[in-house]
Amino acid sequence: MYKSLFMVLAIFLLSAGMALAEDVVEEETAEVVTVAFTGIALELSVPAEGLMGAPTVWTVQVTSVEDEMEICSEIINVTVFQATPGPWGTFDENVEAGQEVEVFGAYIEDETGCSVTLQGSEDYFFMAALEDDEVVETDVVEVEATE
Repeated sequence: MYKSLFMVLAIFLLSAGMALAEDVVEEETAEVVTVAFTGIALELSVPAEGLMGAPTVWTVQVTSVEDEMEICSEIINVTVFQATPGPWGTFDENVEAGQEVEVFGAYIEDETGCSVTLQGSEDYFFMAALEDDEVVETDVVEVEATE
């Protein structure tokens, strides 16, 4: 008798746990919103030694946003690296405070404000903006002139 009662209780708990797990998975699969903007790199926050897994974050003052997307603040924290599973985008380690940067990443807005992360796609990036007179190297193809 007790075995049957125990089995019924175990089955009930398992089914309740499975239903709860499905709810959690559905909540975690939120739509990713991407943002592309230019701004001025203000400050780099690197985790202190011994803080394994802590994020590396650039604070950026936004100067222009592509596609007229509204963001919650002119100052955005951009997580460029963290010891969490990828994929991760790329970031230019040579960027210095005061330099103009281009950012493309996942936009996150919650009760604490908004931020951007490079986690989620290899296409995301944080890099120094090209100067107006700067030339990007490309392959040159010579074309023979015909008379």
